[in-house]
Amino acid sequence: MATLNGNNVYLSFGGVQLDGYWTGQVSKSSSANTVDITAGSGATHTQRATGLKDNSFGFNVVYDDADLADYVSSLTVGTKAVLVFGPEGNTAGLPKFECSMILNDVQGPQPSVELGMVMFELSFEGADVPTSTIEAGDTF
Repeated sequence: MATLNGNNVYLSFGGVQLDGYWTGQVSKSSSANTVDITAGSGATHTQRATGLKDNSFGFNVVYDDADLADYVSSLTVGTKAVLVFGPEGNTAGLPKFECSMILNDVQGPQPSVELGMVMFELSFEGADVPTSTIEAGDTF
């Protein structure tokens, strides 16, 4: 079995490629609500159906003082744009996630006296049905 080392990630938001500033953390979540459909007299257990699905995404990007102007405008809270994620890169045939998302939270930059990386922590929520998902086998 081949395993993925995860250092060839492709990330873009609103057409701005961000993987060059990516710090190595990605959190992707797909979820579905459930709806109680229990009906009838004498029911002894709850019955449920699948409700609305949702996607969320988060990652950190480094504060690069030389290139900050190239990408910082895409990091405005409330921006709705297409987020594209390729865990193995963006070469044809590789897995792809693509969805219109809203950047709903930006933390940082938060410098400290320690010599650690200064970065932005970004959180996104799905704004529409994804056009490509890794779970469905979609590719570049």
